[in-house]
Amino acid sequence: MMLTIRDVDEYLVRQAKLATGKGTGSQAFIAGIELMVRQRDRIEDLEETVRSLREQVAVYQRTLRDAHAAAVQLAEVAGQGDMFHPTTDNPLRPGYRR
Repeated sequence: MMLTIRDVDEYLVRQAKLATGKGTGSQAFIAGIELMVRQRDRIEDLEETVRSLREQVAVYQRTLRDAHAAAVQLAEVAGQGDMFHPTTDNPLRPGYRR
């Protein structure tokens, strides 16, 4: 396929040649487009990975929230709630001295 590109800023052509290592502007533009296609595919893959990891983090956060609530309930049921308040005179509290 024949393609003619006109009125391209010389700075853009130089940058494309430097970035791709190609000797001509047309080769650099073709290489740049190939690179763009690969990068686009990579970005799509990374976006999917980010979405999956965000879902996983949300599951972990819910699990931690549920575990915390269960630990608080367990402490209340077991009558150990005062272990977390150092001002009590509970002899079972770590660090208790008489």
